[in-house]
Amino acid sequence: MKKNYQENNKKLVIGHLKNIRISNTKLNFFLKNLRKKSYKECLVFLNKKKNKICLIIWKLLNSIISTAINIFFLDKNKLIISKAIATKSTILKRLSPRAKGKSFLIQKKLSHLFIEIQEI
Repeated sequence: MKKNYQENNKKLVIGHLKNIRISNTKLNFFLKNLRKKSYKECLVFLNKKKNKICLIIWKLLNSIISTAINIFFLDKNKLIISKAIATKSTILKRLSPRAKGKSFLIQKKLSHLFIEIQEI
């Protein structure tokens, strides 16, 4: 879902993905390299890394950029990433069998990803 806001003559486009099957700490490890950079630098950085995480971020970033350019008519040379946040979501709990009839709890963490693009 994409939204367009206008605060203090700065145009913002926000996009998000929900319930991604990756923990938020792993997502934030890559997102800290993207904040306050132009979108072209971010796409180059994400293309160099061959990761499942980078592929997910790259798809969302491409979607937000195309929305900002084609629907909200923002200048693509002036776009920067102002916010990139990953937050906790639900946890899937599974049981793994162990010796002597016991079980071990496995927690599969999900997260939400929010990226905000701003025109300077």
